[in-house]
Amino acid sequence: MLFLTAASIGICAGMLRSAFSIAFIAFLIAATFGLATAVSVGHTSYLDLLIAILGYNAGLINFLAGLIVVRRLRPA
Repeated sequence: MLFLTAASIGICAGMLRSAFSIAFIAFLIAATFGLATAVSVGHTSYLDLLIAILGYNAGLINFLAGLIVVRRLRPA
């Protein structure tokens, strides 16, 4: 579920078409994990952060691949 949520955030970030927005959202993912680690009573798993980062990148890649497919199928 974490991977799918991060992938959908990546797709939405790609739709903004702003390098600043893409980088800022990536920073917010890491900052949110850091805040959760600082506030949490128990231990936190860095595997969850890795899954979120991989999902975010997969969402961006899927958006770009879809954009290329749509542009190639568009009539000239």
